[in-house]
Amino acid sequence: MRASDILVLSLRQLRERRLRSILTLLAVAVGVTSIIALSAQVEGVKDQITQSLQKLGPDTVIVMGQGRTQLFTDADVSRLRSLEGVSAVTPVLMTSVKVTGIDDPVNLVAVSSVELVNFLGEVRLLDGDIYYDVPAPQALIGRDVAIDETGETRYKAGQPILVQMGSRPTMMTVAGVLDQYGASMMIQADKSVFTSIEYAKTLLRTGGYTIIIVKAQSAESVDQVAELVRYIFGGSATIMSVKQITEIVVTITSQINLLLLAIAGTSFIAAGLGTFNIMMISVLERVREIGVLKALGMKDRGVLILYMSQGLLLGLFGSLAGLGLGSIAAYAIPILLAGGFGAGQASQPSVGGFGASAGANIMGSYTPVIGSIYLVVATGLSVAVTLLSSAYPAWKASKMSPVDALRYE
Repeated sequence: MRASDILVLSLRQLRERRLRSILTLLAVAVGVTSIIALSAQVEGVKDQITQSLQKLGPDTVIVMGQGRTQLFTDADVSRLRSLEGVSAVTPVLMTSVKVTGIDDPVNLVAVSSVELVNFLGEVRLLDGDIYYDVPAPQALIGRDVAIDETGETRYKAGQPILVQMGSRPTMMTVAGVLDQYGASMMIQADKSVFTSIEYAKTLLRTGGYTIIIVKAQSAESVDQVAELVRYIFGGSATIMSVKQITEIVVTITSQINLLLLAIAGTSFIAAGLGTFNIMMISVLERVREIGVLKALGMKDRGVLILYMSQGLLLGLFGSLAGLGLGSIAAYAIPILLAGGFGAGQASQPSVGGFGASAGANIMGSYTPVIGSIYLVVATGLSVAVTLLSSAYPAWKASKMSPVDALRYE
């Protein structure tokens, strides 16, 4: 029998039991949808984090205190600058503050304007200019601080902005507004107020720093510099290079993807049982038809191929439906997450820029990435499951003879 004849017969048999076929297709589609939608979230978060880290450069080492109250001193900064292989050291002081007109906490980031590029990776201005490194109440604000969710402007360059730390309000002048940076593992630049180190020390009445960013002379020497920094601080500080953080992120997301694939793969069990059920019923309902085909000369192999092709079609059509539904779900999930995290950020202020709100910002603003490898895996699994589930019914149908048709009368 020609391949076109087998295809026509297979499609006709599926159409004759349309509702049953549709339910089986949906069972297959659920597994494909789960794999695509879930893997797209993990890949999207991974890309968002790695891109933000790459802006800092592969030659960057981040030094953070282990406690909320631990601060680095000017002596620590001087020691780091004297290390071999170090090209630049950027001390940073961060805390959470309230800004008039904004419900959620905002990061106050004190860093030298000259070294701001080491902290942000690049400086992109939407309005105004960078503040001066003098003890004056000047501020460079993020886009989300300057512009609200509706697109209305809250603050412009040259206007005053009221910043409140605990019960102490402070009036500052907006020197400039940063362009949109998006989510970052380092700092939420869009929801931050930047000012000079000199002014922040006076304002906060402290001489310490919460974070120190160390730049190695080259990407090749960053591991050596990280070891030297670790030797200086021992266990009193957390020292991580951008290279190490990126490797950890990639490793963790790969493990999460494997776990999600395993969880989503269990839904194919229902698809396999549904396919087996519909194929067995199809064989029993068409005993006479099989007998007629055998009497007309169709070989066992032809009957086997006929019923295996039905399983193949169920897998292909189910995977196509799953690809469409999975793509829709992949881009719908971040919208739901953004709403959920946005509602809870006000009660989760960040500590030093690395608190819960930083994670919420990443989870709520990433772009899903549908990887081609997961499309292939999902399609392959759906086809494999339906073919495997069709194997026994197809074999049973191929072993029937014209005499068997009389037994089922």
